[in-house]
Amino acid sequence: MSSSDNKNNKALKPNTSNSKDTIKTSDNSTKKTGLFTRIFAILGLIVIVGLYVLSFVASVSDWENSFGIFVGALAATIFVPIVIYLIRLFSNKDS
Repeated sequence: MSSSDNKNNKALKPNTSNSKDTIKTSDNSTKKTGLFTRIFAILGLIVIVGLYVLSFVASVSDWENSFGIFVGALAATIFVPIVIYLIRLFSNKDS
């Protein structure tokens, strides 16, 4: 093999350097943010699932406002994850 072949082979090889050195985060802030995000995600999931269950019960029971409850469940499906994302976004700016 010539020296030009060695250069081409090196260019084709993937970079195997340790990428852990490039990302530096504090363990405490990661744990707090993870816990904070999980709590809000679980609360959001409970709200969304609860609204769909209430919507189902309202439609089976023939309540007058069953369609309004269903529309509220659809709106919550869109807006609750957005609110959780915004809370997470603003909480990360402090750290």
